[in-house]
Amino acid sequence: MSLVVLWMIGFLIRNRRQRQQANAQLRNSQQQMEHLSRLSILGELAGRLAHELNQPLATIANYARSLMRRQERGNLSAEALEQAAGEIASEAERAAGILNGIRSFARKRARERSARDMADVVREATGLMGSMLSQAPEFAIHDRLGERRGVMIDTLQVQQVLLNLFKNAWDAQQMAGENRPIEVGLNTESDLCCVTVRDHGPGLTPEQQEHLFEPFFTTKPNGLGLGLSICKTIIEAHGGQLHAQAAVPGPGMEFRFFLPCNTENPALQPKTK
Repeated sequence: MSLVVLWMIGFLIRNRRQRQQANAQLRNSQQQMEHLSRLSILGELAGRLAHELNQPLATIANYARSLMRRQERGNLSAEALEQAAGEIASEAERAAGILNGIRSFARKRARERSARDMADVVREATGLMGSMLSQAPEFAIHDRLGERRGVMIDTLQVQQVLLNLFKNAWDAQQMAGENRPIEVGLNTESDLCCVTVRDHGPGLTPEQQEHLFEPFFTTKPNGLGLGLSICKTIIEAHGGQLHAQAAVPGPGMEFRFFLPCNTENPALQPKTK
């Protein structure tokens, strides 16, 4: 074998290694950006989150002080003790549930996909949104998925998309002084599962809509401008698309994303309650 051929083989091997390293670095950078975006959502909601956690903690403290006072007066009955202990346990579980949901959302981990019912994913995201806010917005979920409910997704990533869209919708309605429920529509179009998030805020100008998914573009004074850009990347990595348009009838905005239905298990049923 000639020296030229050996050199070419070595060059191709080095080139392949470099490509693999570059791809690994790109994947790592994307995961870092997604993690930063999740932490950004939590940061924006931190003050309200502290208030939400303060409620069960205050209830626990009140029941504990009540037990101490009754014990000092000598009128602590078995029934009162049982009731207070039950309330303390219930509120402690509530606080733990809030923290567990947030910790799961905030943690950094490798991507993993599984078959999910899209309606379940949406309800989990609305529940997580509600746990972060003392005065959480109401959601009107219109489930028209039928039997083709299954999607093959990384649940944490799609929840991140939903929370971004919910947070943006809530901010827009707060700006407009609007208390109507945020509307979430679920339906299928051909072999695609469609999720629509519609707010009743002031809407955006055509120029703002044109730059909406560009990195670092934001209409918020303290926004990073990464949320929607990362959402678009996540949805496209799942083989889907994310679009935005003015709501009709207005005012407000409508964000819609499409994900391929899970053809291996198209009749995935929602969880029973």
